[in-house]
Amino acid sequence: MVRAERKQIFAGHLIAKSESSHLLDTLIGVSDERRNIIRLSKKSFYADDVWDLSDEHPDLRPVEVALTISRLVGVADTLGSNHREIRLLRSVKEYLYSLIVDPPAMHPKWSTICKVATKGLRQLVSYMRKSRIYQFSDITELDLELFLEEVSSAPVKGGAVTTDRTLRSRVAGLDWVFEQSSKVEDGLKFDPFRQYGSISKWSNKLCRRVAPRVGLTREIPDELAVRIFECAISDIGLVDSIVEINSARSVHAAQSAVDVRNGSNNIFPWRDYAISSYPAFRGLESKFTVACYILIAMLTGMRFHEIVALRSGGRNNWQEEELEVDEKVFRVYFVVSSTNKLQAEPTSYKWQTVPFVKIVLDSAERGLAARRGGGTFLFPSHNYVNGRISSTVICRQLKEFAVRHDLKFNDSIWALASHQFRKTFARIMTRQGLGIKELQDQLKHFDIENTRIYGDMSLYLELQQEKFKISEEKYDELLSGQVPIIGGGAAEFGEYQKKFLGMTKNEQAAFLQELPKNALIEQVDDGLCMFRSAKALCGGDKSSCRPADCNNSIMPAASKRKVFEWRLRENTRMLEHFKKDPLKVSYLLGRISELNKLISQLDALDREAGDAR
Repeated sequence: MVRAERKQIFAGHLIAKSESSHLLDTLIGVSDERRNIIRLSKKSFYADDVWDLSDEHPDLRPVEVALTISRLVGVADTLGSNHREIRLLRSVKEYLYSLIVDPPAMHPKWSTICKVATKGLRQLVSYMRKSRIYQFSDITELDLELFLEEVSSAPVKGGAVTTDRTLRSRVAGLDWVFEQSSKVEDGLKFDPFRQYGSISKWSNKLCRRVAPRVGLTREIPDELAVRIFECAISDIGLVDSIVEINSARSVHAAQSAVDVRNGSNNIFPWRDYAISSYPAFRGLESKFTVACYILIAMLTGMRFHEIVALRSGGRNNWQEEELEVDEKVFRVYFVVSSTNKLQAEPTSYKWQTVPFVKIVLDSAERGLAARRGGGTFLFPSHNYVNGRISSTVICRQLKEFAVRHDLKFNDSIWALASHQFRKTFARIMTRQGLGIKELQDQLKHFDIENTRIYGDMSLYLELQQEKFKISEEKYDELLSGQVPIIGGGAAEFGEYQKKFLGMTKNEQAAFLQELPKNALIEQVDDGLCMFRSAKALCGGDKSSCRPADCNNSIMPAASKRKVFEWRLRENTRMLEHFKKDPLKVSYLLGRISELNKLISQLDALDREAGDAR
């Protein structure tokens, strides 16, 4: 047997082991006596009922990194079990150990294992006990079918609707049991989800059968998203009132202490500030807090735990960088926080965003300063010193926000939830041309498949359909109007326009549906690109766009002359500045040539307009 004397890499985190902690690479063929003396952590041996790795994970709460085996298996304790329960405990422990020394392909961190073990594994073990099965290897395909049927048909507590998220949560980690089967003596012989393809496909299919509604996160309709955004902007305007009241309360508290010593009771004059009482002021703070949360979530795509992990102080939560592209300097903006989705421990990351978010962060800094006290979190808790706001509070505030602003869709108040803003953000970014890899980075997904499967269907396919719809609307706008078009594709587009205007209404609708299938319209610089790879002079690289020559390029001519003339002057000026750099000179000459051609096309349009008059 090979002994792992080295440091064991576990889910991206190094667990330093003492001299007595000789983790074995596998327990196949290892006696129970040898297993029991394996040290798993500073606090736990393999034989222990509680596997506690809190010393190895000091940044996480102890409850998140401690797993009680007897509770998981459903026995009173690990020592007083009968021989059948001992067999079941042995199988479960060996499986959990394999997750540590030789984890599945996705490399789950220990806190994730502790959480997931209470879902799919506990459900399976409970079924095994009821069915008098005490080893994973004794489970048949029929057993798995009956087990999954039982799991899917169980009602949700409180009578709530069963969703595919509900079903996936119930069996979370069950696929690992089969994936680890070759690494243990007593492995599961059959893949529970083989006939479905994956847990996601199983939950999706079963959810259609047991519930009328399918989906993880409801998508906020565009018109409702606009209203939510506008209402949130309005509510962050409460910051000045909150700061003023807190300042007055601070002065009053000092005076009140003196009054109490003098035998009088000085009550704060809430009505002077159009507030009836302290609870009413708390309500004002809640309105402001959730407005800040909504705007950050909608403009960054951050998860709940990433937003509430924001630290107080601009240098801790905001960063600006300069990026040079094609001799142009762009300023880019980032929100800085931490996520625990990509590494074993919370790790600092950046989320690109727009400058307006800095106003939101500064407002939260000011408006919640009194509640924060000496704490470090931007969104502080009322109940815990230096704590951060809880998901329960945010969920309640989101529901109150929807009711307060009468945010209705189909005549009913929209059930606003935190995770909906990620999907809204993804839609906005895809409309702006963000690719799937860039979207994965912004959403901080470990696996790109998580980006594609975002909700009950493929997010990427869904958002691509959105591009088709937007392209259809843009074609309709350009073909129906009389806006002059320039660019390399102007002549071809003119033929489209003549053809379109000669069609009946039904023929136009069919024509508009076909055009995006041949070429989606995307924004490129100041113009538009009907991208077709066979006709693209850029080779797919937008930075090499040649709008005056490329047949894919079309530009509405309105208000373009001043822009082109300014760029021509700037490129000519830079040509003199970089005259000793032949590569830059060559590039600038190409840009100048393109700009001259576009200006010439504008001149031709002006002449045609003059002749028509």
